[in-house]
Amino acid sequence: MSWSTGLFSCWDDFETMMNGTVLCGATVCLMSVNNSVDMNGGRPSCNIPTRRLWRVSRDCGCSERDTAMLINSLLCAMFPCMGMYWRKQIRDAFSIQGSMSGDCFACACCFPCAAMQEAREIKKRGGSVNAPVQIQMS
Repeated sequence: MSWSTGLFSCWDDFETMMNGTVLCGATVCLMSVNNSVDMNGGRPSCNIPTRRLWRVSRDCGCSERDTAMLINSLLCAMFPCMGMYWRKQIRDAFSIQGSMSGDCFACACCFPCAAMQEAREIKKRGGSVNAPVQIQMS
């Protein structure tokens, strides 16, 4: 099975395209982080325990999902290759054909397009995509 939309098929889902491009780089990076949290059931990547950090962040008014988003954002900032790992995670979850070299190429050459493609895939396959800055199209 292959991706349901192409890497450059941004116009296939206008809402995802607007959420991914309205604030340029910041929203796209958060979209990739959000995709990874969605794929992990609201938990951070790499089985990082959040209990201790969540107690602190809860006192600040943050949810457990917010804590997972924070952890994944830090992972993405410290290890830029996390985007490839998250893309592979989506491929594995949905049995999409591909390779790590293809994931590397997609993330390195057009990270915004890769993040939006992943969001469209999760959305089409029945997952939830909660964009960090959501624009509702009516």
